[in-house]
Amino acid sequence: MRISQKMIADISGVSRGTVDRVLNGKPNVKPETREKVLAAAAKLNYSPNMTGRALALSKRAYSICAVMPNTPFFEDVIKGIDKALEELQDYNISISYVFTDRQSSDNVVKEITDSDFDAYMLAVEDTPAICECIKRKTDNKVPVITFNTDVSACGRLCFVGQDLYKSGRIAASLMLKMTDLHSNMLVVTGSNKFKAHRDRVQGFVDVIGDKANIVSVIETEDDAALTYERVEKILSTEDSISGIYVAAGHINAFLSVLREKEKKYSVVVNDLLPEITEALNSESIDFTIFQDPAEQGYRSVKLLFEYLFCGKKPESEYYYTGNIAITKEML
Repeated sequence: MRISQKMIADISGVSRGTVDRVLNGKPNVKPETREKVLAAAAKLNYSPNMTGRALALSKRAYSICAVMPNTPFFEDVIKGIDKALEELQDYNISISYVFTDRQSSDNVVKEITDSDFDAYMLAVEDTPAICECIKRKTDNKVPVITFNTDVSACGRLCFVGQDLYKSGRIAASLMLKMTDLHSNMLVVTGSNKFKAHRDRVQGFVDVIGDKANIVSVIETEDDAALTYERVEKILSTEDSISGIYVAAGHINAFLSVLREKEKKYSVVVNDLLPEITEALNSESIDFTIFQDPAEQGYRSVKLLFEYLFCGKKPESEYYYTGNIAITKEML
C-alpha cells in the first residue's frame, strides 16, 4: 500500500498542508507539530525524499539493462524482476534483457559498451575485460549492480546473491556427515570464469581439507555434452568415488550419468529446478542448497530504483540471499 500525506495527516491530527510543509522542510510549523508529523511518517515507513523525487521525475522513463546467461535457473530471477516492476509500475521503469549464454566475454563487453541504459544489473564472468567495462560505466556515473555472481574490484554499487563461499562450506559439511573419513570425492563445476563457481569450489575444498580426498574438480562450461562426457569418464575409471558435489554445471546431463550407474553416491547440488526436485524425491540427490533466485532479481531492481530516484546508495556492499540446505522431506 502506498503511504500518502493524507494518511500521515490523519494519524498526526493536522492538515495535509501542514504535513507538506514538514516533509519539505518549510518554515512556520511549531516544533511540537513538526515532531508529531515526523513521528507519524516514521511509523508508516514513509520516505518523503524518494516519493518527492519520484513525482518530480515521473515524466522521465528509466531503463535498466539486465545481463545474464540464458539458462533455466534465471527464469526464477526474471520472476523476481517482474514482481519488482509490478510494484514500481507508476515510476516509468523498464527492463531490457541481454542473454549471454555461450558468448565470449569480449562479446559481452561489446553488448554492454554499445548500450546506453540508465542502470545495469549483471550476472557475468569475472574477467579483466568485463571489470574494465563496468568501471567505464561507473566512472560515467551509471549505477551497476552485480547479482548471482560477482565481479572483482569493478566499482559496482553492490552484489546481490548467495554467499557462494559459504555455500561451498555448507556442502562440504553435509558431505562429510554422509561419507566415511578419507573418502574419495568428485567436484563438478561450471566455468572458472564465474566468480560464483570458483567461490563455491574454494569453500568446499577449504572445509574438506585432509578429511577426504578430492579426486578431481571437473570444469564443464555448463555444457550438456561436456558434462556427460567428463562425469561419465571419471565415474567409470574411479570406482572408489563415494561423494559428488555439483557446485555448478548442467544438472540434467549429470543426472543422466547417475541414472546409468548402479552405484549409490552421496550427492550435494545447488538450486531447486524441477529436475532437482525429482532427483531429491527419488533419492538420487541427498541435499540441494537453495539460493532464492527470485529475491536476487527483485532486490537488484529495488536497489537500482532507490538509487535512480533519490540517489540512495545501497547500505551494504553485499545483499546475501538464501543458503538453505533442502532434503526430500522438506519439499
